[in-house]
Amino acid sequence: MNQQEQVLPQSSISWCWPIDPDRYDRNPALSEAERVELHRRLQYTGHKSSLNKYAHATLHRLLQPLDDVFALVKPTQSAYTETVRVMCVEMYQRDKAFWAWSEVEWKEIIGSCDREFTRRWGWQYEKSQSRRSFPVLAYLLKVIPTAYVLAELVEITPLARKVFSPKLIDEAVKPVLTMICSWGYQKKSINEVRTCVCALLLHNGSPYLSDLSIECLETVDRTCTLCSVQKCLWQVSRALHALGIIERALPSNRGKGSPIISSTDGSLDHEWLMWCERWRQQSTIQASDSTYYPLLKVGRWLKAVHPEITSPEQWTTELAAEFIAAVTEMKVGEWSSPSQRSRLARRLGQPLLPGAKAKMITSMRVFVRDCQEWGWIRVQMNPHRAFRTPRSLRNLIGPNPRVVDSTFWAKILWAAMNLEAKDLPHAQNSTIPIYPLEMVRAMAVVWCFAALRSDEIGRLRVGCIRWQREDIVVPDTGEILPRDATCFLDIPVNKTMTAYTKPIHPLVGKRINAWEQIRPKEQQREIDPKTGEPVQFLFLYRGQTVADAYINHSLIPLLCRRAGVPLEDSRGKITSHRARATIASMLYNAKEPLSIFELKEYLGHKKLSSTQHYLGVDPTKLASKVAKAGYLEQNLATVEVLLDQEAVMSGAASRGETWKYYDLGHGFCTNPFWAQCVHRMACARCPFYRPKDSLKEQLIEGKANLVHMLEFISLTEDEKVLVTEGIALHQELIEHLADVPTPAGPTPRELQTERKQETKVIPLTSVRRTKNKKSNEP
Repeated sequence: MNQQEQVLPQSSISWCWPIDPDRYDRNPALSEAERVELHRRLQYTGHKSSLNKYAHATLHRLLQPLDDVFALVKPTQSAYTETVRVMCVEMYQRDKAFWAWSEVEWKEIIGSCDREFTRRWGWQYEKSQSRRSFPVLAYLLKVIPTAYVLAELVEITPLARKVFSPKLIDEAVKPVLTMICSWGYQKKSINEVRTCVCALLLHNGSPYLSDLSIECLETVDRTCTLCSVQKCLWQVSRALHALGIIERALPSNRGKGSPIISSTDGSLDHEWLMWCERWRQQSTIQASDSTYYPLLKVGRWLKAVHPEITSPEQWTTELAAEFIAAVTEMKVGEWSSPSQRSRLARRLGQPLLPGAKAKMITSMRVFVRDCQEWGWIRVQMNPHRAFRTPRSLRNLIGPNPRVVDSTFWAKILWAAMNLEAKDLPHAQNSTIPIYPLEMVRAMAVVWCFAALRSDEIGRLRVGCIRWQREDIVVPDTGEILPRDATCFLDIPVNKTMTAYTKPIHPLVGKRINAWEQIRPKEQQREIDPKTGEPVQFLFLYRGQTVADAYINHSLIPLLCRRAGVPLEDSRGKITSHRARATIASMLYNAKEPLSIFELKEYLGHKKLSSTQHYLGVDPTKLASKVAKAGYLEQNLATVEVLLDQEAVMSGAASRGETWKYYDLGHGFCTNPFWAQCVHRMACARCPFYRPKDSLKEQLIEGKANLVHMLEFISLTEDEKVLVTEGIALHQELIEHLADVPTPAGPTPRELQTERKQETKVIPLTSVRRTKNKKSNEP
C-alpha cells in the first residue's frame, strides 16, 4: 500500500507569529534627536557599554523592536549589549533606521564568519555571541521579504527552535525521520534531516508540516546553498510526499549530467545547434541522446569544412557523399568536444570503430528524414539513399558476442555466491555498508544467472519470484520435474518485448527471497519509466532505486576483487551486458543445449537475428566436431609403403625387379605407380598383386632391410564417397571399373574370366560303397 494516504496528527500547540512588525513605527528616516543620540553612542569605545535611561527614551522607537525580540529569544546580557551597540553604530553610519536596510547590508553587517565580524569592530576575541542575533532580528521583524535567506548564515536548527519553540520543531521532524528511517536510512543522519526540515519551516514561516507546499520546496532547492539542506532535501521531499503533505516529490538529479557542449563554446554554428535541440525535444526515440551528440559532431565538421551550411535544408546529395567519405576516415576524438576528448585520451587518433561510423551516418539519416516528415524543411533528396551506410562498412558489422573468458567467469560466479559483509564498500567515515549484504547478494546472482539487461535488473518488482511447489510432468518428454527444482522469474517490459517469465536457478530465488524478508516494507511506490505505472521495485533502498551504473561501476569491480581477477579479459572490459552473452553462449554449447529458438525466448528477443549477436560457439566443442568430421581423410588416404633397399642398391630395381610394395591390407601391390591406378580402392587382382598368405610375401615382410613409410594419395569424388559413406559402395565401384584396363593390360572382367578358366578340378574315379563291417550279411 502506498504511504501517500497517511494523515499527520494535529499538533496540540497553537502558534502565531511572535512579533507583529505592524505595531512599530517603521519610518526609515532618523530624527535629529535620534541622530544626535546615535552620534553620542560613538563616543563610547567599549563594545559592552550600556545605554542610560535618557538614551533609551530618545531611541525608544528604534530599540523597542529589538527589546521585544530579545525578550522572546532570551540572549545573554553580553550578547544583548553587543547587539544594541552594533545596531546603533550601523544606523548612524548608514543614516537610516534598520527597517530600510537591504539584504546586502544585513549580510555585510553579519559577515561570513565570526572572525570577520569581530575584526570589523576591532574586537580582540574571535567569537562573538551577538553575531547570531542579527538573523533572528531580521527574520522575526520581517525587515526584508527574503529575510529567511539570512538564516543560512548561522545555525539553522537553533534559530528555528527559538522562533517556533523546541516542542513544535520536534513534532515536525519526528514523522519525517520515522518515514526516512523506515526506508533504510541510518539514524546518524538525523541532524542533517532536522536541519533540512528547519530550513523549510523557516522559509515557509510556519512550524507545521501541513503548511508546506511543493512551491516552497522548489524555492529552497533553487536558492539555498547549505550543503546539509541540499543533501537531504530530495529525501525529505519524498517523505513529505509519502506523508500526503505535498502532491509530488522533487525530481532526482541523479544520473543527469551536464550537456557535453554549450551553445557558447564556438565549436559549431548556433543555428545548427538550435536545429539539433529542436529535434531532440520533438523526437520520440527512447535514447535520443545517442543521435543528438553525433549530430553535434556533424555540426563541428560543418563549421570547419562547410561553414556556410547551418541547417538540414541546405544539405545536398553531393554534400552527403562528402560527409560519408569523411566519416569512413574519422579517428577517435575527431570533431568531439573537449570533455569527450579528455575521456578518450587513451584512444585518441585511433581509427573509429565501424559501429561508431555507422551510427554517425544513421544519425544524419534519421535527423534529415524527421525534419522532412515533420514539415520543417523541403523534401529535396531521399535521406535513405543519400545517407545509406556503405556496404564496405556494413560488412564489418555483425554478430560479435563478447563472451567472458571461462576461467574468469567461473571465479566470478564463485565470488557472487560467497560474498561476505567485509567485501562490501562503506560510506565515507562509516562502518555501515552502502547497501545491505542481502541486497548485494541478490543483485549479484541475478546478474550472474538470469541473463538480464542492467535496466531489467533495476526494474524487477517485489514478488517477481514464483516457486514450483509440486511435481510437474514435462509434456514433450514425459520427464518428471520435482518440486523446488526450479523457480520462475517475472521479467518486466523491456525494449523489444512485453513482460514474460523465464526459469532460473533456485539459488537466484533463494537470494531474492532472503532480500525481500529484510527489505524495508515502507518503501514508496515508484513510477516505472517504461509502463508509467506505480510499482514496488525489488532493488529499492532508502527510498530510491540503485543507480543505473551500479552494476558496471560498483558490483562488477566488487566481484572481481573478491574473485581475484582483473576487470578486463581477452575481449576487453567486463561489463554488465557481457554476462548476457556469456550465459547465452554457455546454454547454447551445453551437453544438452538450448536451440536458438529457445534462447530467443529465454533472452526476451523479438527477432531471431538479435539472438545471433549473443551466441558464440565453444572453440573446444567446435574442434572436437571438426576432428570427428575427418576433413583430411575425406580428401587424402594414407597407405603404408615398404621399400626394398637391397633391390634398389644392387640395381635389381633398374632391371625391373620388384622394389616397392603397397600394403593393401589383404595383400601387396608391386606396381610403383599404384597411386595413379584407377583400381587402387578396388583391387582387380592383376599380376602386380601379391596375396599376403603366400610364403614369399611373408618373407618380404620379414626382410630386415625394408623401410616402412606412409604415403598420402588424393582421392577422386567416387573414392571420397566410398570412404565417407562406407564399404557398401565398394561393389558399385568394382562394377564401375569392370571394363577399365589394369596397369598390366587386361580389364578386371577379363582377369576374372581367366581365373575361372585356370581353376583346377580334382578328377574323381569310380566311387564304390564300402561294405559295412557291422552288416549281418555272410
